[in-house]
Amino acid sequence: MKSPFPKHVYNRNAEIYKILSNPIRLEILNTIKFQEASVEQLVEVLKLRKANVSQHLAMLRHARLVATRRDGLNIYYRIVDPRIIEPCRILKEVWEDTPTLPSHVSLKKEYA
Repeated sequence: MKSPFPKHVYNRNAEIYKILSNPIRLEILNTIKFQEASVEQLVEVLKLRKANVSQHLAMLRHARLVATRRDGLNIYYRIVDPRIIEPCRILKEVWEDTPTLPSHVSLKKEYA
């Protein structure tokens, strides 16, 4: 039996999954899926401090998941490829459609 992908694919995917494992970063990516947004706009949507949002955006930018555009003093963020958030939608559908996966139960305790 052969692995479907080379090892470097699994390594790169694991790096991206680590970044996507944060709910704030997932919300940022889903928020800018169709429309770019400034840090201030994201602060308003996320109800977080500007410094916190900026740190998450820096991580997403470093991973090349978001790109920026400067307009005067403002920097606008956009998602590079909307397909990156498809796992979020797919997992949401899975736990909504699967009665054995209650949406209110945290899986952290089971796998910690």
